[in-house]
Amino acid sequence: MEAIVLEFVPSLSDHLHADRLEYAQGALSKVDKFVAVLLASTGVALLTTAGPRWWCFLPFPLAVLEWFDLLSIRPLQIRVFFLRNPKFRERYRLELSEDGIHFRTSTVDAHLAWSHYVQILESERVFLLGYGKRMYTVLPKRAFKDAAEIGRFRDLAQRKIGASGSAARTA
Repeated sequence: MEAIVLEFVPSLSDHLHADRLEYAQGALSKVDKFVAVLLASTGVALLTTAGPRWWCFLPFPLAVLEWFDLLSIRPLQIRVFFLRNPKFRERYRLELSEDGIHFRTSTVDAHLAWSHYVQILESERVFLLGYGKRMYTVLPKRAFKDAAEIGRFRDLAQRKIGASGSAARTA
């Protein structure tokens, strides 16, 4: 199989999207949903016992914010890390082949074995190749030439990562 060559400059929006994708697949998103239901239930209990006082309504907007994970500081952390890290200003060139991933920038030249990765996640916008908790390589779909190339990569990644790790696809 011929190598798939991707060239791109990382974008903050891709990294924020990748974080949301990784978060949605993890246990923390389920905990947040539980906490949101608990907050709403607390609001109902307060209204039932104390009546319609202004402070009885506070749990409801908090429940909505928690449900949609809008109280998290992760997006801010990602923004700061992305903007301060010079590696995200370099142009990436990746050659994806049966042998692994040849990763090159102006300061890095490395070969990564497929065994480095334990998980692949996919959304409409990116592929995430996971190699640890909250550690992943972001491959934006905008870097692929066309849908056929995305399909070739998906097949390759499923063969190389999907067998040993977990694979998930979300829309």
